[in-house]
Amino acid sequence: MRAFKMVGRIYRLLTDRRYKQGDLLVDKYQVELALGMGSYGMTYLCKNVENEQMCVIKQMTKSKKQTVMHEQYKHETQILAQLDHPNIPTFYERFVHGKYHFFSMEYIEGRNLEDVLFADKLTFTERESLILTRDLLTIVDYVHSMGMIHGDVRIPNVILQNNQTYIIDFGLAELFRQSTQINKDNLKEKLGLLREDYFDIGDLLLFLLYSNFDANVKKGRSWTEELTLHPRTTYCLKRLLSIGQPYSDTKAALSDVNHAIACLEE
Repeated sequence: MRAFKMVGRIYRLLTDRRYKQGDLLVDKYQVELALGMGSYGMTYLCKNVENEQMCVIKQMTKSKKQTVMHEQYKHETQILAQLDHPNIPTFYERFVHGKYHFFSMEYIEGRNLEDVLFADKLTFTERESLILTRDLLTIVDYVHSMGMIHGDVRIPNVILQNNQTYIIDFGLAELFRQSTQINKDNLKEKLGLLREDYFDIGDLLLFLLYSNFDANVKKGRSWTEELTLHPRTTYCLKRLLSIGQPYSDTKAALSDVNHAIACLEE
């Protein structure tokens, strides 16, 4: 298996072109920096030479063109093109350059939450954790209203910038089954998808709450034993994680989180 993966990497290195700083794509996007390899190709920070604005360019690698990854590329661009929210990167366009498929989108300058927690060692109080959770639920509420879920609300996909919270990377987003008939199967499928996002947000909330956890305290216990939280916070967290009665509506989750914040401010 390890040898097979190595052959795959060598094949991609031989067949895929990686663009370097200064390269110009479709006479419009100048490569400034390679940000890294994503699930289906390279991601670059580029400058639009027409308006001098920075943007993110995703390149689908040629070696994966005939695979399911090409469908993922098309899927993500179709999802992004439907979204119009100030805390979600704006989709610009799809294009082909040198036989490679690309798409461009808004660059959100800031720090992703993973770096904030583990590189910067920033800590969040219980109230701050809930406020950030409220921000995420507000964005996700919009996504759900568009008939889709994000599917990957994890700390690397959350960007913090000037007291604003952004969600990026819609590569795993899914659409609800479109049907004019409401039946048990459709409802069950929709609730299952919604709860994927709720669980991810609950898991992310735990990361935030543990940022203030005393590492000297004896470990090995559950979070309900290790963390000292307001009962309303515990209630919200359990429901997000489907430990208690799981949420079936994003606005209900938002209402409960707002209630928990208000309790902490009393």
